[in-house]
Order: sequence, then structure tokens, then C-alpha cells
Amino acid sequence: MNKRMKLLMIPAVALTLSSCGGETGSGVTLNMWTGFGQSMTTQLETILETYSSEKGVNVVHTGQGGYDNLLANIVGSVSTSTYPNLAVAYPDHMAQYQESGILFNLDTYIKQDNIDLSKYYQNYLKECQEIVEGSTMGLPFNKSTEVLTTNQTFVDLLIKMTENETGENKITAVPTTWQEVETFGKAALRILDQKQAWNKVIGADGNAYANQKEAADAGTEVVIDFSQVDKASFRVLSYDSQANFFITAVRQWGGTYTSVEKLPNGKMQGYMEYKSDETIEMFEFFYELFNDQIIGIPSDFNESSYTSNPFKAYKTIFTIGSSAGVSNCVPENNKFDITINPIPYNAEKPECKYVISQGTNLVMFKNTNAESRSETWNLLKTLSYDPETNADFARATGYIPVTQEAYNSTSYQNYLNDTTLDGTQKTMRDAIKTNFDVYLGEGTNWIQFVDPGFVGSSSIRANAGTIMTMVRDAAPANFEEDPNYWNTQLEKWYNLNPNNIRPSAK
Repeated sequence: MNKRMKLLMIPAVALTLSSCGGETGSGVTLNMWTGFGQSMTTQLETILETYSSEKGVNVVHTGQGGYDNLLANIVGSVSTSTYPNLAVAYPDHMAQYQESGILFNLDTYIKQDNIDLSKYYQNYLKECQEIVEGSTMGLPFNKSTEVLTTNQTFVDLLIKMTENETGENKITAVPTTWQEVETFGKAALRILDQKQAWNKVIGADGNAYANQKEAADAGTEVVIDFSQVDKASFRVLSYDSQANFFITAVRQWGGTYTSVEKLPNGKMQGYMEYKSDETIEMFEFFYELFNDQIIGIPSDFNESSYTSNPFKAYKTIFTIGSSAGVSNCVPENNKFDITINPIPYNAEKPECKYVISQGTNLVMFKNTNAESRSETWNLLKTLSYDPETNADFARATGYIPVTQEAYNSTSYQNYLNDTTLDGTQKTMRDAIKTNFDVYLGEGTNWIQFVDPGFVGSSSIRANAGTIMTMVRDAAPANFEEDPNYWNTQLEKWYNLNPNNIRPSAK
């Protein structure tokens, strides 16, 4: 295994799981809060129900309607000590809870129960050990990464449509680098223009027809239904998360996003680090791809957060998003074939093949007595460290197991090697295999990363989520008026978080 690893939304609901005959149960009630969506909530509550039955512990699970709400509701309940026993948390949320003085250090329990932390994938564990230097303030639970979901039927047809072309006009495969995305995109748009394919259907012969009847009369089967797609609404590749897009691209161009240092008082201080020549070079590259309609973001399709719907509607050939969300990209009746590929990287910086790691960790809070803390730890330990429990949750939700034992468990290996899977189940499984076989594969040189969480990092990320929109929307007049336009924009974005600017950068 590659040792270079470096680093959904529902209304609030409550489920009380009562004891079902656990003779050794304590009768303690545990409150657990998450920001999970409906499918993940269903799977979690199934696990909690089994746990409750076996252990005789009452577990009250409350969904908070999304991760932002989860953070806000926990921080908002600090003064009244009404926050839960247990919650899921991103690293930046953990930093906020530590600053609020409510995060519980797990080291005593880890030592007491002989938890072998080496069994965890270390880039996941590292997130939990950077909040307080030398301490473990949580344990990993559900993880994902980003993948390139591909309409393989569309790609194969473009290969056929350009088979008589030469040079950069000839499409031969799914692009692996951003430079190949640019070449692929120009060739795809050129041949679709040449075939006058917009608002028509494309047959297996590579020609465009006014409708299905016309294609049938010509003796060909419709492969791509472009009847609702005009050129203005089409992008070759789309990217779900604008924050992830920016953060990953900065790293792929050789820059940095944020950093953390320990202050003399022992606290960890985080800083923005993305104001650099590398970031500006990245802006210039993607500005051209936006301009050429090769790359898009959700707002290009009048979507708020994701591009799975445009993908299913043939408005984009590729979409980059979470490996845990690929099920949303599977079209009705499997009307086209999907493959899962690694995200593109910068060919000019092959040593910077970065891909972001995502997902939450489990944390305990301090508003409990010794008995309920012990029971909370047992539940946390089961969800994170028990290989069958974590593997079951991962398999059902499309997330990645967090320990090597869970990944190597018989049930999970059977799932990975199941040749009977198709449709949504196969797409979900292929996303997991891309993580382990490509991103973590020997000799592939991919680097999975998570930027460290610190007080203020969630605000920085929120602001970063607007940057690629501004890159897209930049106009030639901006550069005429300000030759240093990109640097000026960087200054503005930095000033949104003045507490995280290094004194020397002010």
C-alpha cells in the first residue's frame, strides 16, 4: 500500500432505541448528533438499533439537517451544556469544539482498551491527532475522496466520431491530466459542432438526427439524446464542490492552501497560504477552460451544489465529486455506461498528484458523568474500530472503511470482488476500488490529503467556495483595468479572514 498518504441533508429527526433484552445493559441514554442525509441516516440507525439490542443502552440519534447546522447547533448549546454525548465532526469542527472547551481527549480509553491505532489508515487518523498536539481527540468513521465519474458511452462514441481525425482532433481515451481535459474538450466541442448535434440525437453511427424516428429510418440506434441540450448549456467536465476544486487545484499547481503552527501559549494558530504565484498560474489555466466552455460548476447548470443531474441529462460528459456520492450519477434504467476514473492532475507538476480526502470523525464531549462517558466510548469504539461494523456501514453507504481490518474483512473483500454487481451498486463499488487500487496503489504516486482544521478554517473554506465562480466570471475588461487583477482578488479574499493572515502578509 502506498505510504505516501499525507494527509446530505434531512430535517432534524430523533430516534430512541430502547433496550431489547441486553441483560448486562446499563440503562444509560446516549445522545448522538449527525449531519447525515437520509440514506446514511437509515444505515446508521440500523446499526444503532442492533447495538442497542445487544448492549441494552438507549441511543437517541438526532439528525441536524446538514453539517453546517450540526456545527452551529453544537456550538450554540455550549453555554447550556445541552450538546450531545457523541457526534460526527470534520477536522475544522473539531478545532472549534476544542476551542469551546467541550472536546473529550480519548487517549485514556484508547490505552485502557489497547486500541491499536496503527490499524487505522494514517491519513485519516492524522486528522484526529492534529487538533491537540500529542493527543487523539476523535476516531475516523466515514471517509471518501473525489473521483471522475465518466459517461463511458459518450466517450466511446466520441472516439468513433473522431476516428478519422488526426493530432489533437482525435479522441482516444478518458483524459488523465488537466491538459488532456483541455485537448479532449476542444476536440469534443469541435466534432459536436461539425455534426450539428445540438438539440438533436446522436446515433451509433456517429451522426446527428432530428429525432429518434429519423435515426431509426437511417438504420441506427440512438446512443446520445441531445434533444434537450444546446451548446450554451453544455460543459465537457463539471466539478461539484467549488471549495474542493480550488483547494485541490492550488496543491496540484504546487502551491499551498493553509498551514498551522503552535504558538508559545500552546494553542494552534492557522493561516491562509494560498496567495502565491502558483495560485495565479492555476487561475490563468482554468480561466481559459471556463471561457472555452470545457469546464463547468453547478451554477452553470442552474444547480446549487451538484452536477449529477446535468450529468444524467447529457449536459456534461464527466463530473468530479465525492466517491460516496457516485450513486446519484447513475441514470434511470442505466441508459448509458459509467466508469469511475481518478481525477485529472497537472501534467506540468506530476509530483503534485493531489486528491482530497473527505468525511467525518467521531468525537465525544465532556458534559457527561463517568458511566455515560464509558458507554459513549464503547459506542464510538464500535462504530469506528470494530471491523465488521465499520465495513457494513461503508458497504451500505459507499464510504471507505477507516481501518485495514475493516477493508480486509471477508465480507468487504467479497463485496469488492463481486462480479455480479451492476448499475448503481457497481458504480459505488468501482469508486471504492479507484481509491484503493489507484490513489493508494503502489507506484501510482497519488497523494491523498486533508488540510488541518483550526479555528477559522471553516470560514476560510466557505470563502474559498466562491473563488472559482469569480475566476469563471472574470471579464477581459478586468485585466485591462488592473494588470494585477488576480493578485488584487487574492488580497480581497485574504481580507475576509483577517485573523488568519500572517503578520508579515498584512
